[in-house]
Amino acid sequence: MLNLDKWDNTLFDSNKYQQFNSNMEKIEKESLSKDVDIAETNNRINNIVLEAGGNDITEVVDARTSKNGQIYSTLNSRLNGDYSAIAEELAESNNLLQTISNENEVLKSKLDELYGNSSANIEYYVSSTNGNDITGNGDIDSPFKTIQKAVDNVPKVKVGGAIYIFCEPGQYNEDVIVQSFSGAECFYIQPTNLDTVDPVSGQTGFFVKSILFSGIMFQCVVQGLNSMSTAVNNNSSVIQFLRCWYGTVNKCRFDTNLKSTDIITVFYNQSRGNCYGNYFKNQNVIASSEFMGHALFSSSNTCESTSNIGLKAGSGGILIKSGSPSLASTTAEYKTAGGQIF
Repeated sequence: MLNLDKWDNTLFDSNKYQQFNSNMEKIEKESLSKDVDIAETNNRINNIVLEAGGNDITEVVDARTSKNGQIYSTLNSRLNGDYSAIAEELAESNNLLQTISNENEVLKSKLDELYGNSSANIEYYVSSTNGNDITGNGDIDSPFKTIQKAVDNVPKVKVGGAIYIFCEPGQYNEDVIVQSFSGAECFYIQPTNLDTVDPVSGQTGFFVKSILFSGIMFQCVVQGLNSMSTAVNNNSSVIQFLRCWYGTVNKCRFDTNLKSTDIITVFYNQSRGNCYGNYFKNQNVIASSEFMGHALFSSSNTCESTSNIGLKAGSGGILIKSGSPSLASTTAEYKTAGGQIF
């Protein structure tokens, strides 16, 4: 608005001259301002509408400019260009979504195993000669190289089904640690030739330094193992079950001379279990149950030559002889700190 001054009665108004001049100045300023606005508007129009084209239809530059700033000669070509660009982006997005979908399926499968939604058995294969811990995935055609790598790939929680680690006969110079698993029915570590193994007649071919099961809330089974070293698991035991629900040792051969060591061959430490169908020769302690452990030692075990101690029970541990096993030891039974052998 101009907000012009109004004159009063001109006959008595001595300021009409000043008021008139003031109003003229306001009109002149407003007129100049409008001229500037009109010029700016014309410039904007000139900037938008540049030329005629496409059957004499006036085209606007903005309509012929793609989203990435490319100016096309016609609106039709711009639309086609945008369509192609959008189609490529959609194809890229679809590929990405498919990749994400595939990864989600794998993740779901792993979560099902982890949280017990899958009762299927887990099977990993190991080969000391043909396996690879980097490129292998544990399949029969792509085995791991070490037992420990297979163990480390097993989910910590699994409800239902068993866990199998099948090992090709060979030398596994490992102190294997199987720790803190729960929910499955059983955890097996055994050779692929188990059906033909006879630990009494000869070596099994599946040589392992030691295996420690610790904090396992289901049955653990070692089968077909052959001892191979006098330096095992911090000089403790060849096979140990530590705070495990149940531990089974079957068809294993312990023929490495451990008489000059402090090593216990089969050790039930705060665990229950069963030891049967094995071969023992020249051991320090054949089997021990300590700290409230409770295990069965079967007469199906074969003991030859002379071990230092046959069965040892200590700190409230209990060993029960099934039948009348021949222990072939300097000291057949040794009890200490409330341990019992029946």
